[in-house]
Amino acid sequence: MTEPIVKTIVVNAAPQRAFDVFVNRIAKWWPLDGHAVSAAQGQPALAVVIEPRVGGAVYETMFDGTRSDWGEVLVFEENKRLAFSWHPGTNKDRPTRVEVAFESQGDQQTKVTLTHSGWEVWATEASGKRTGYDSGWDHVLGECYARAVMN
Repeated sequence: MTEPIVKTIVVNAAPQRAFDVFVNRIAKWWPLDGHAVSAAQGQPALAVVIEPRVGGAVYETMFDGTRSDWGEVLVFEENKRLAFSWHPGTNKDRPTRVEVAFESQGDQQTKVTLTHSGWEVWATEASGKRTGYDSGWDHVLGECYARAVMN
């Protein structure tokens, strides 16, 4: 079994703001020029969206205006927890799972924990895919998202 990726950061914001930035403002902070299906085709994506409800889509609007599905919202607990299937640019029949939890740490601080699991679906490719995402989440969550919450 390939171990999940777990990334934890503490941001200077209440859980409501931390959650709102992650879900509703994702297009403003997600690195669309490097971590998107469009980027693999040499162009930055136009946007990324998380539809804020169970069953909602997670998708990218590609550079040419077409839609590329990344996953589906599986859990939506406003200001607390979000989970979604994850298959950007890959086979939607073999998704992994991303869960993000938002936990108050007192006065205007929130611990944000991202867990990316389900690597077994990739069988012999699991280790390589996990390695790429491990460093990718450092950049996406630890740098891009963290910076956006502070602004």
